[in-house]
Amino acid sequence: MDIIAELRAVLPPVFLGSKINELTGHAIAWGTVQNKRSRREIPEECFVRSGSRVLVLRDEFLTWWETTLRPSRRAPVILARQPPRRRRRDRSAKPARAPTG
Repeated sequence: MDIIAELRAVLPPVFLGSKINELTGHAIAWGTVQNKRSRREIPEECFVRSGSRVLVLRDEFLTWWETTLRPSRRAPVILARQPPRRRRRDRSAKPARAPTG
């Protein structure tokens, strides 16, 4: 399953940046995009302004976003549950002796 191809099929060619959360099922957060944009980590050609609104150009943005993706880690190895260990007897406490006699 190619996530970029799926997003290209679902996203409109140009969309309001603040709608990226909803449009991507919250896979891409607009706040994070804005932070990366302000640090110039995302190319400016991914965006265009319409008044005070920031619009995202789908193809340019997805071309950049694809470079940030990497395979997920392997699933963690779940070890078989070990039976509880028997507690050691406390040797510092001396057992009470029965009186002789």
